[in-house]
Amino acid sequence: MLTSDQKIEIYKNLFKAHLDVFAMHWQKADSSASGYTPVCLNEWKPGICLKLNRGKCRDCECKKYAEFSENYIDQHLRGYKTYGVYPLLEDNTSHFLVADFDGKKWDKDSIKFRKQCEKYGLSAHLERSRSGNGGHV
Repeated sequence: MLTSDQKIEIYKNLFKAHLDVFAMHWQKADSSASGYTPVCLNEWKPGICLKLNRGKCRDCECKKYAEFSENYIDQHLRGYKTYGVYPLLEDNTSHFLVADFDGKKWDKDSIKFRKQCEKYGLSAHLERSRSGNGGHV
């Protein structure tokens, strides 16, 4: 058994990304749409957040992105929230990439992809997608 701190360290080593901004998964109440949006500490604050007047986050001069901390990683690993990171760093490098596999042969295709990664000495991990009908390597 790994401790929470050990799991967080593994996550941080596998998914090195921007620490100054990250995204949270959202879904409309009627399940008609979902997506990810950057976590803003000023979201929905009266007199500050443009969303209250149907504005867009990208146009907001008061956006204040939350930093991706161990607390958020812990929430994600426990399944309380779903967060996404931005892997492209400011110097245009990345420590990981994700390939999305869907469709009838997603399982076979993702295994082939993993084997190709391993052939070239690249570490590859398979994760089942939220729907259960696909995967991410």
